[in-house]
Amino acid sequence: MTDLPASEISWRWWAVWLACFGAFSMMVPRDASFDVAHYHLYNGWAALNGRDGHDLAPAEMHSFASPGWQVFIWLLIEWLPGRAVAFLLGILQGLGLPALYALSRRVLARTGAKPSLLLVLSIAVAGFLAEAQFGLFGSLRNDAVFTVVFFASLVLLFPRLDERLNWKRLAAASGLLGLCIGLKLTNAVYALFFATTALILMQGWRERISGTLVCAVFALIGIALTGGSSAFYLYETYGNPIFPLLNGVFDSPLGPEEAFRDTRYLPNGFFGALIRPFAFLFDGEMINEHDFFDPRLQLGYLASLALLIPAFAWRRVNTKPGVREACALAGGFIVMVIGWTFVFSIARYIIAAWMIGPLMAVLLIALWRPGWLAGSRAALVGLACAVGLSVMTQPSLLRRAPWPANWSAPYVAAELPDEDAYSNAVIAFAGGYPGAFLSPFFPESARLTHLVPQDWSAPALEGYRSRIRELVRDPYTELYVVITETAEGSFSETVRRLEQIENIAVNTQSCARIRSSFDTPGVYWKICPATWQGILYPTRSFSWSTRSVFSHEKPPSESGLRPKWP
Repeated sequence: MTDLPASEISWRWWAVWLACFGAFSMMVPRDASFDVAHYHLYNGWAALNGRDGHDLAPAEMHSFASPGWQVFIWLLIEWLPGRAVAFLLGILQGLGLPALYALSRRVLARTGAKPSLLLVLSIAVAGFLAEAQFGLFGSLRNDAVFTVVFFASLVLLFPRLDERLNWKRLAAASGLLGLCIGLKLTNAVYALFFATTALILMQGWRERISGTLVCAVFALIGIALTGGSSAFYLYETYGNPIFPLLNGVFDSPLGPEEAFRDTRYLPNGFFGALIRPFAFLFDGEMINEHDFFDPRLQLGYLASLALLIPAFAWRRVNTKPGVREACALAGGFIVMVIGWTFVFSIARYIIAAWMIGPLMAVLLIALWRPGWLAGSRAALVGLACAVGLSVMTQPSLLRRAPWPANWSAPYVAAELPDEDAYSNAVIAFAGGYPGAFLSPFFPESARLTHLVPQDWSAPALEGYRSRIRELVRDPYTELYVVITETAEGSFSETVRRLEQIENIAVNTQSCARIRSSFDTPGVYWKICPATWQGILYPTRSFSWSTRSVFSHEKPPSESGLRPKWP
């Protein structure tokens, strides 16, 4: 194992690994992070229960994200106990290790190096234990699963030494990436890596043109399969298939007048993008909500830059095996990082860069000194480096909620103080803290929305917000607001902003606590009756049968409703 060339590991060993990692994932406290509480739970439930059009953006702009993955998650939650859900999702995340092992083994084999099984496994483990992976243990979020699919697509680009890259492999690989992009548009950053790598691997312009056509067709098919239905609905309803994004192109009347972008983490200029990986190495808050430390991306970035310079010389003389593969991966890595820096620059959208960083560093050694990777000493050094990387990694803070003693408990649960009181009412999740995960626990007749969002995301729904205000100002409907109480005083701040921005008064004396499985010390949710303090005559300004935004709305029941005047 320490001195023999790496070979394929039996599926039985990988099955043992997946079972163990799944068991570990179900023991980790459940993920109650912002995105999970904000839209990962709401979107799946809403899609399965036909809430599109009935509710008005309870999860703010993320209410319009493609719900495919979230539908899968909500079905698991409905069918299985919470720990079983975490077990299955742990298995999916655990597939990243065999995917990294297969990619590392195939790439290094092309350089003429003969690394041992232990060395290649150490490279895979070092990548798998990247900082972002810790935050995804037992998580409902999809980022870890998408990296598995991305690595699988790269494995298809690097067949065995006795095989050749053909159109079937290109079609399968690009189709897999298309499926991921349809589920989450930010995965397009992985398409930059894939496209650059594939173009460099292919030889001759004729092969590149035909290969590009194959990749484009099957990628579009994949995107249509997972995201086509959602995009069609958004286009039919709002005139923008990715509403509210890129509204400068689609010009939806309910979208923002100016193209919306999250500019909190973006660099200044091209030079700033080039050096940005070295800037955020010691300041993780430049690309993340919380600080962290993980040098794997920087390791891969430096190795890729170093690979490209001599690789061009070796390519001309054609004396070094593996040069084309090195150029392909290095070019893909750099293009992906720079593209991500300009468009997103948010850490969780590119966690694959951290995971593949150790492989890029070893690939550089394999081209310069392939003999260094052979033998038991190299294997032990590789193992020591993997351990060292793991020790120096400092994960960012992540909110988690403990599991109850009952092993059959669901992943998420909540208890309303008086469920009957909220029938036919408007429930507005208010403030910058998420609350939409509570949506499934309100009566079906309640209409859900959101008020006073975070400052950075507010412009995305500026045009749409008129519909929300029309709903919450209806004098015939009871209004309740759900506000998060935290140690930082978010409750009082949200109450102040509701009155200042929306002219809505909250009856704080009548607030009641909602008990949920996501409660933690210092963080819980309250529901309070509220009243819009403006003047509104009891006349509807829109018809319930009107198409467009309210295309799927149901007429409200008249029973239990009473006029409520400001």
